[in-house]
Amino acid sequence: MSSVSAAPPDRIVGLDGLRGVAALVVVILHSLLLSSAFVDPFVDPRPTDADPLMWWLTYSPLHLAWEGTVAVYVFFVLSGFVLCLPARKRGVQWRAYYPSRLVRLYLPVWASVVLAIAWILFTPRLAEGSAFVQIHQDPIPIAVLRDLILVVPAQPGWTNTVLWSLKWEVLFSLLLPLYLLFALRLRKFLPLKIALLLIVMTVGAYEGPIERPYAMSALFQMPIFALGCLLAMEWERVIAWRDRLRNARLTFVIVGVVAAACMMSYWTVFVLPVESAVIEALAPMTRVLQVVGALLAVLLVIASPGLGAALSVTPLRWLGTRSFSLYLVHEPMIVALGRVIGEPPVAGSVLFITIPVALLMAEVFFRVVERPSYLLARRIGRTISARTRPAARPDPAPSPVPD
Repeated sequence: MSSVSAAPPDRIVGLDGLRGVAALVVVILHSLLLSSAFVDPFVDPRPTDADPLMWWLTYSPLHLAWEGTVAVYVFFVLSGFVLCLPARKRGVQWRAYYPSRLVRLYLPVWASVVLAIAWILFTPRLAEGSAFVQIHQDPIPIAVLRDLILVVPAQPGWTNTVLWSLKWEVLFSLLLPLYLLFALRLRKFLPLKIALLLIVMTVGAYEGPIERPYAMSALFQMPIFALGCLLAMEWERVIAWRDRLRNARLTFVIVGVVAAACMMSYWTVFVLPVESAVIEALAPMTRVLQVVGALLAVLLVIASPGLGAALSVTPLRWLGTRSFSLYLVHEPMIVALGRVIGEPPVAGSVLFITIPVALLMAEVFFRVVERPSYLLARRIGRTISARTRPAARPDPAPSPVPD
């Protein structure tokens, strides 16, 4: 493998593709949840012999195609990486960062809440649908307010379930100076810092509802961003490790297998031939292993030129640039479909409807809401930077808002 410059590029296109794939996995998950057969494993993850096909779709690597929990962990790791990488190269002008970052996040979220309410109000409820559809009730004012604010003690997501993750995204964005301090200090103790993060996450995993990872506390959620931040700050170590590999292809395959095994660990533990008490004791730890799998997936895309190139093809690059829009708009549409048609006659058949419609909606939302929000955020950041820049530094400061 030929060595390249250790300096990180401004944008790693393969990570856009990874982000797009993760967003599509979440769409697939919520689409499949219109069928009770796909809801049942979340209600009771212990395997049954009732449906052999569902057994394979749940407890084999096939589950990775609809493993939405790990997809969100990938988002968190990527957020930590993407926000910290420019900071290590150019620094951050905090007066410009905060307003621009909050505009970048909140304007699309607010638009998605309005869109979700429209789906609820203007879609007739003709069928009960699966349990996933039934838990989505008509919004009440206090719940809508929580979804608009996001950073509240109660869990947001009444109008649009995916907003639970935006709460942690906003908190991470607000606490970015502390994350940078943690990543930049005592860099020779990197293994200890990683161990500390994993320990804190483990404590959070054993405190939280293991069957509902979205409801876990900050002790579990917030360290995931720190892992991405460490990955950004230790870029040179990653590249040096890659360039020292004697058989890079074999190493990447092994890392990929380990990543997939970690991502599948929550479901794998339930098929182990051990006592139920042992499974209950091990299950929370598997959530931490899933985060490790998400981290390894990001690391692999960064280090492996082949995988990076595979994820840089035009369709996946497009999907990556629309991933935030896709993430925000798809679920209310899917729930509305479930209210109209109920459970599909063939499990998974709705994918032929939900995926094309979700992609079309994402493109419209990107052009009408997300892209203008991004441009406004950049304009705000540059305006504040220009007003606060010392006279001795005439070069314009780059926007802190990631693409």
